[in-house]
Amino acid sequence: MEEWGITNKVTCMVTDGAPNMIACVRELKLRQHICIAHTLNLIVKKALNRTLCSLASGPKQGSCNLMAYSSVFVKEKLTQVRLHLGMEKMKLMQEVETRWNSTYLMLQRLVELREPVGAALAGLQHDVSMLTSDEFSIVGCCLLFFEATVELSSEENVSVSKVVPLMKMPEQNLQEEMVRPASPVALEVGDQLIRQLREKLHTLQSMSIVSLATLLDPRFKVLGFFSQTKATAAIKRLTSECATIIRAQQSGEESPQASSSYAVTGGIYFTF
Repeated sequence: MEEWGITNKVTCMVTDGAPNMIACVRELKLRQHICIAHTLNLIVKKALNRTLCSLASGPKQGSCNLMAYSSVFVKEKLTQVRLHLGMEKMKLMQEVETRWNSTYLMLQRLVELREPVGAALAGLQHDVSMLTSDEFSIVGCCLLFFEATVELSSEENVSVSKVVPLMKMPEQNLQEEMVRPASPVALEVGDQLIRQLREKLHTLQSMSIVSLATLLDPRFKVLGFFSQTKATAAIKRLTSECATIIRAQQSGEESPQASSSYAVTGGIYFTF
């Protein structure tokens, strides 16, 4: 940082929860904020990989098998069916383990091409099965997170004030989906996703940098909070910090810097 001349310009580092990244931030004595888009990816991957063990393969594994089976001949067959159905040109996508959102993109494209893929597979001899209706229901629950991760991955706009509202949206959408008829496995996954989201929401709303940013954003204010109690606590915290700054200015002292402390929640370090 000294070599690049940015020692006094960096106030916060956004990282994943890897131990080496936590150690790096501590060594640099900077504020650290966990990447929320990455957190949402982990929530969905956990649901797909662990809570779906009751299924023979699970929608994610089934999707990967379909992608692996997509030979040149299969792609040509899919193109013929797609053109016959009057659909625009789209190809199936493969998951890349190290690329965030690649699981979402793979599943989303499969949902979009559900009809032509099913028709193409029906006309071929193979041992790869199409996702079942129950598995597609589970995929639909997971895709509710996709738009939030895209919005939170923006590189040109500050997004911290949108963290809590954007995590509220899939939680509310999941609740609406849960009242509709669905398979027991889909309901189990939806319930698991809601529990994880609420756990993260309550943790994030306790972080000063997130709660104050949400409160100060004129688009959200107190309406952006998941909990009214957390909204009230944020108002008190903001009032206290403003009062401290005003007293320091009146006494001619240097304005105090925001304090930084570390907390561990669910195996993830947060700085606030």
